[in-house]
Amino acid sequence: MKRLFFPRANVFSPLLILAVGCTISGCGQDRDSAPAKTSEQSQDTEQSKDSENKAAVPTVPVVPIQLKQLDRTFALPGELEAYQNVPIHAKVEGFISYIGVDRGSVLKKGAKMITISCPELDQKLKEAEAKVSAAEASYERSVSGLASERSKKVEVKSKLDSDQLTLDRLRVAAKTPGAIALNEVDVQAKAVESDSARVESIGSEVSAAQAVVLSEKNNVLAAKNVVKSLQAMTTYLDIRAPFDGVITERNVHEGSIVAVDASRRDEPLVRIQQKDILRLVVAVPEDCVAGLKDGQVLTFTVPAFLGKRFQGTVARLGYALDTKTRTMPVELNVDNRNGELEPGMFASVTWKVSRPYPTLFVPSPAVSTDLKGTFVIVTKDGVSKRVDVTRGQSMGDLVEIVGNVKAGDLVALKATNELKTGTKLIAKAATENDMNKAMMKSSAGGE
Repeated sequence: MKRLFFPRANVFSPLLILAVGCTISGCGQDRDSAPAKTSEQSQDTEQSKDSENKAAVPTVPVVPIQLKQLDRTFALPGELEAYQNVPIHAKVEGFISYIGVDRGSVLKKGAKMITISCPELDQKLKEAEAKVSAAEASYERSVSGLASERSKKVEVKSKLDSDQLTLDRLRVAAKTPGAIALNEVDVQAKAVESDSARVESIGSEVSAAQAVVLSEKNNVLAAKNVVKSLQAMTTYLDIRAPFDGVITERNVHEGSIVAVDASRRDEPLVRIQQKDILRLVVAVPEDCVAGLKDGQVLTFTVPAFLGKRFQGTVARLGYALDTKTRTMPVELNVDNRNGELEPGMFASVTWKVSRPYPTLFVPSPAVSTDLKGTFVIVTKDGVSKRVDVTRGQSMGDLVEIVGNVKAGDLVALKATNELKTGTKLIAKAATENDMNKAMMKSSAGGE
């Protein structure tokens, strides 16, 4: 019996064709649905980018630049000094025979403080007075000598006049022949000639006597000047108070030997200070000297009187700065007639600084400093711009600036390097809360 065989391909062909068709149909559906899915994803991506762009633009609190006149007060250290502070030194050498003052003694001007004894000076004065007497006696003798010479000159001059008259008469008589001998005329002429020579000689002696008188007179004046000088030195033996004041230092006692120290490096005998008026000396920084005026009244405190305020009047300005400290000394006069304050006390002066013209101010956090310098961030039309400025005085929470800015310009409340020139931003007016936060961060050194 014969077996029949059928090909397998024929049996599975319809099934294979059906499967392939389903597969192709499914792929077609995937191709049709893919574009729709991609479009939705693109819309989500664009929305996300817009949100990110909006989030990248910062919102910055801004404040306007203000035009104000500087007027601030702050504390400066000062020191009270005596209005007059005089160390008393010896002018002559000797020993202390009397001292009537001690530390704390209150004196009036002219009151005797110390007496110095100097026997050597007394002896020198007596010798000088004796020389004056001797010089005066010598002067009197020279005056007498001059008078004698002048008398001789008068006598000789009279004899000359008489002999000249006789000669003239003889010459007239000699014109008559035989009246007188010519020899008499010659003798008389010789006598006149001798008298003339005598007059000249006496004149020279008178001039010499006058020179002696002048010299002796100068000697008398010189001797008297020596006496006056020594007498003036004796006035230094009694030392008196040069003004109303208080003795604040005493370094000698009765019997102490004193010497003259030209350099005044030794300790003084005593020290006297005037305390009814005190000097308050203040070293004012260079940036605080503007607006100072004579007669300006300032207040100050001292640790010895907590809570009590005193007043001083600006009296003397230094008008020059110390190149080492960059400060100018200013002195205030302080009325201290009640004696409350003492020289040497430390004082804290409430100093006022003002300018005669207005300047620009911004909150202190709006000014920052980096390696490039000091700057503010100016905002305009939603764009930031760094502007270099110079920092001036502070006035409360504000700071003075000078630069390429003007009143009314808006600046970032907090200057930072993150806001570079050209950065886009959203400017909003700073609130009081923003100001407080910025001040707190600035005080703490934060960003």
